[in-house]
Amino acid sequence: MDLSSRDSAIKFGMGRYRQASGLLEQLGDELSRFGNKALVIAGERSWGAVRDRLVPVFEESKIETSLVIWKGACCAEGARELSDRAAEIDAKQIIGIGGGKIIDLAKATAELGGVGATLIPTNVAQCAPGACTSVMYTPDGAKDVTWRYGHEVNGCYIDLDVIAQCPPRYLAAGIVDAMAKKIEILNGRPDLELVSTDIDLYTAYNLACYTYDVLDSRWQQAIEDNRAGRVTKALEDVVFAAVPVTGVISNTTRGYNQTQIAHVIYDGVRTLFTEEAKQSLHGEIVAVGLFCQLYFNGLEKEEDGLKNMLRSMEMPLTLSDLGIDPKEENLEALERYIAGSRHFNSEDPIARKRLHCAMLEMI
Repeated sequence: MDLSSRDSAIKFGMGRYRQASGLLEQLGDELSRFGNKALVIAGERSWGAVRDRLVPVFEESKIETSLVIWKGACCAEGARELSDRAAEIDAKQIIGIGGGKIIDLAKATAELGGVGATLIPTNVAQCAPGACTSVMYTPDGAKDVTWRYGHEVNGCYIDLDVIAQCPPRYLAAGIVDAMAKKIEILNGRPDLELVSTDIDLYTAYNLACYTYDVLDSRWQQAIEDNRAGRVTKALEDVVFAAVPVTGVISNTTRGYNQTQIAHVIYDGVRTLFTEEAKQSLHGEIVAVGLFCQLYFNGLEKEEDGLKNMLRSMEMPLTLSDLGIDPKEENLEALERYIAGSRHFNSEDPIARKRLHCAMLEMI
């Protein structure tokens, strides 16, 4: 089974999507439609955040569950182990409860087991719940490959009360990761024109512009509300833009070209500096990579605005903030990683020089 190849069909999102305050208690009918036996994969803290509210739902809906608290990486080995566990209990669905790692692992496990994935995110630090892909790692946490699926997940259910109680760091990371799509799709250009751009990418770009504008206008209030533990319209707006809408952006391009250099920097950091940046979130690494991406796009004048936003969010601004020494050999290693990726794809020495200069924007 080759899960890394590109599928020509577009899957726009999730089979079912709901977000609301008090949603966990309403999930009995939603979960029952996908089968009465489930392997539940959860992060330790995530399970603690939902256990008391969700266990009664399982019981009242007569859904038999087997719980696995997963502490390892989202890796092929883990997905195989868990799919075997699911087969042993004749699971009809895989329920993933947690952040991006658990969500991607649940999708991978479901794919190997030939059943559907049902997702209950406990933070919105990235758009993983809406993407028909899983970013896979080695057991040690280095970036491996991306698995791509020929179908959507069963459904995704976000309880806004859970999100409001999550540390604001996760919301901030998700906001920046979603806003990055507009900047990354340009990848070396200051703008896109329909006559010279594939319609799927052009559509994704315009959706990304819309998402960027929504998040740009709402992030400050949403972060403030999150810090206060309040569910508000601002929080609701930001979650909707950052997860399902950003998932549609990713899926419209079939998981290609909506992420570029800033996300390659993320991959490079996870691969080359696995231990140094172990405590950094996906969106935090992408945020630092955006300084490089903006310069490469010829939009360096927008870097000051990005810095101001990240400071207000208390997010990292430099490689040093991620725990990476910005010494010359580290910058060179990361630059080589980018230049060797499909996202750079240029033999032009001028473009390579621009990339070299762009790297310095992260120090």
